[in-house]
Amino acid sequence: MSESYTDAPEKERTAPNLITNVAITASTVPDTKALDGIHQQMQRRGLLPGEHYLDSGYPSADLIVKSRQSYGIALITPVLLDQSRQARANAGFQADAFTIDWKYQQVTCPQGQTSSSWSPCTQHGYPMIVVAFTKPACGPCPSASCAPPAAGASASSP
Repeated sequence: MSESYTDAPEKERTAPNLITNVAITASTVPDTKALDGIHQQMQRRGLLPGEHYLDSGYPSADLIVKSRQSYGIALITPVLLDQSRQARANAGFQADAFTIDWKYQQVTCPQGQTSSSWSPCTQHGYPMIVVAFTKPACGPCPSASCAPPAAGASASSP
């Protein structure tokens, strides 16, 4: 459900908040699959908001970028936390600690080691990039908290 909203104090409002869109899907359809259709409906009716507030069932990097590029909408939503093995164990380096150089197709770890391979692929229907670091570079990591991923890191493309 989409609703119009104003920050104006109630005494200064010239119109009530209104429900502007309702989208109903099967319970098995993920929220992320419904968002583009919602934006298309709102666009056809001339009701696209500048900001769209969503719950945590919607966000992904792809949807945040696509909503801005395709519709001029900023998604305001909590982004899900890193669910990697390192984040769950609170050990090693989490994904956001790595620097990605898209132009040169290289990833650098927090200790300054650079990836040895960059392999585009599709995982679970999404385009991904799998990177790997050499064992001599990462095996004996000098960081006491370092626990390299078992088979490399994945990152979605921008």
